[in-house]
Amino acid sequence: MALIRKIKRFKSTYLGIPLKGIKHYNWWGHTEADAWFARFITSRLSLKEAQQFSFVSIFGKRRTFWFNRHEKKIFYTGENIKRFPVYADYALPYTVLSMGFDFLDHPKYIRFPLWIMYLFDGTENLEQLHQKVTEINQARYKKTDFASLIARHEGDTGLRKELLDALNKIDSVSCAGTFYHNDDRLWEIFNNQKVSYLKQFQFSVCPENSNCFGYVTEKVFEAFKARAIPVYWGSDNQIELGLVNQDAVLFWQQGADNSKVLNIIEDLHVHPKHYNDFIDQEPLLPALADYVFQTYQKVEDHLKALI
Repeated sequence: MALIRKIKRFKSTYLGIPLKGIKHYNWWGHTEADAWFARFITSRLSLKEAQQFSFVSIFGKRRTFWFNRHEKKIFYTGENIKRFPVYADYALPYTVLSMGFDFLDHPKYIRFPLWIMYLFDGTENLEQLHQKVTEINQARYKKTDFASLIARHEGDTGLRKELLDALNKIDSVSCAGTFYHNDDRLWEIFNNQKVSYLKQFQFSVCPENSNCFGYVTEKVFEAFKARAIPVYWGSDNQIELGLVNQDAVLFWQQGADNSKVLNIIEDLHVHPKHYNDFIDQEPLLPALADYVFQTYQKVEDHLKALI
């Protein structure tokens, strides 16, 4: 197994691994589920045009950029770049385009937060984006369980244990990941389909791994899709202002007095009418679909200008 991992790592760093015919370097995975950007560009460019480009991420050596220089490399990270200082410059000197969660002013940079890939499939037009937003906002599911916290590890700050201890005083929190694991249903019943699993819960405890303004991953948006109320920490406790209804989220302050939010959680947990009134707040604002469509268009226009 160790040899196989070394071979894959070598291929990923120096040769690139094709997904849907597009080479990916230092990518986080190598299955069809990891081919979002390949699907995105091949739905907008011919395969021959799309194959001029390759994608590079942070899960490998920076020397990747020194090889296959004829390729037009696109850098993408869905991670907090501050945790990967070797890529702090988004590899801009070596790319034709770089993307991530930060708000950078650079002609080769486009903000493309990770959550977009978990809400949409990359092929939608504006009308379809608005329709998906409406479907998420209007969805309702029967709630049979209290709260879920799905994580592999503690994160950078010890926050997850703090949250778990606090919420367990209200009712038992289900942990389907390796972090304080006590629930096998995610795999045994839901085949690791996280959103389907979350639909049965009133609350999704979904802090980020680290805090940085604008660093918003899929976690809170998976809660929205499951219509579970997010208990969130991250991005300075501001989630995509103007795109997300902040009142539809319960924000946790690490190490602070969170008695107010705990009282709200307990009240919503035991009073179905109060819970339903809260969940009737639409979490996704109409501007979100417009923002995603404009982001799609920016990337498409940028790539077409390079062909």
